[in-house]
Amino acid sequence: MVALAPVRPLSRVIDDDEVLVERVLRGDAPAFRELYGRHCRYVAGVVHRLMGDDADLDDIVQDTFVRAAERLGTLRNRAQVRPWLVTIAVRLAQSRMTRRRRRHWLRLQITRAAATVSDPRDRAPADELASALEQVPDKLRVPWLLARVEGLRLEEVAQSCGVSLATVKRRIADAQVRLDRRLGATA
Repeated sequence: MVALAPVRPLSRVIDDDEVLVERVLRGDAPAFRELYGRHCRYVAGVVHRLMGDDADLDDIVQDTFVRAAERLGTLRNRAQVRPWLVTIAVRLAQSRMTRRRRRHWLRLQITRAAATVSDPRDRAPADELASALEQVPDKLRVPWLLARVEGLRLEEVAQSCGVSLATVKRRIADAQVRLDRRLGATA
């Protein structure tokens, strides 16, 4: 009688990143979950080192993978998924930190511009403006601030924002409409 070797269970073949990307591009949702599971902790670690223990960390990691899913077809070297994901995450973190700095800077500018008073009610208009500006999207707020607060010429604002003069005019007008609406001003 011949002794049979013990039967080992089949082990799952782990795809490399290149194979996973190809599977995702063919519409394989489990492959994307596997790609996410493989890289999300590393991406989160990078974001944590950039921003510290931040409340936005989870959002940035999620946004990184949402953008990756949308743009996976543009990835040239499909074996280099991790560095590509890190690049996306770093750009998102930098954008978030830039927005925070702008908001902080704006609050400082408004505080400095506001008259020093003992009655908090006299400060209310500046506080209302700061609050209203926080609700205006960055692409509208930045040109408005550059033109209305910093006093830059429209051509300078367009150059600073990297858009056309017509776009700057439209964005400033849109921001003004939103601010007027929030502040209860009538046109």
